[in-house]
Amino acid sequence: MKILAVMGCSKFGNTTELVKYFFNQLSEQLEFEEEYLYLGDAEIEYCVGCHNCIFLGEKKCPHYHKVNQVEEKILDADVIVLASPGYMFSVTGVMKVFLDHVAYNCHRPKYFDKKIVLIGNFTRWQEKGVFIPMETWASGAGFQIAGKFWTDLMPFPMTSEVLDKKKIKINSEIVKIGKSLKSGKPRKLKFGDVAIFHSFRALCKIAPDILIADNTYFAEKKAFEKSAKWYIPIKVPALYNFLGNLMEKIVEKQVTKGTDIEKLKEIKGRYVTKLLNKK
Repeated sequence: MKILAVMGCSKFGNTTELVKYFFNQLSEQLEFEEEYLYLGDAEIEYCVGCHNCIFLGEKKCPHYHKVNQVEEKILDADVIVLASPGYMFSVTGVMKVFLDHVAYNCHRPKYFDKKIVLIGNFTRWQEKGVFIPMETWASGAGFQIAGKFWTDLMPFPMTSEVLDKKKIKINSEIVKIGKSLKSGKPRKLKFGDVAIFHSFRALCKIAPDILIADNTYFAEKKAFEKSAKWYIPIKVPALYNFLGNLMEKIVEKQVTKGTDIEKLKEIKGRYVTKLLNKK
């Protein structure tokens, strides 16, 4: 098993120490090869908001070469660790830059055979803010989330008693994660996963010449077929499937109602709504 840690942090800080501890404890349950990838070394530039990745395909991103180097490493691994400390109640800037660039995966997921672990170092007040962007991308991109945990390693010496308590809590989560990584059970879908699938399918039907990359992806996955319940063959609860199809019809109806269909026919690629009338 190969585990790649995608690090949105310093090489010499507490988050790195936390991930090292995770690997050390996990090695008592599993045999694996570990690798660290520090996003700061990847030198990915800020997303410029061109939306080429969404509408035309990720290869049209001006920073595709560097982003793809990271994604190729992810594809080569069996398990991914996303790790970030909490900065301003969210992930670090370097992690956010990465997630911005790979957000297209939530439209066209490809990590169906991968598992992911989310690790954070922050105070309890930041838990929601830090995990939301990482967990949203992981789920949308197709990963099976094997587990997540956080702790608050302070930037000053802590007593052995305090550290021992933190380790007990962390170790408990690592045991659960180890069991999940060893399990061969397929990913269990949440309704949100199914809802996203049906929403994007509805949008592709309405605007195939704008959502060019998404439309091509859905066609290749044979996801436009009536029998398709998700991007790949997987067990979808009957209720989720029913509600998803219902939601798709509602989205299609509502979006179509508010769209200039005749003008839509003339557009290919990204469209920008102009709020100011030209004089």
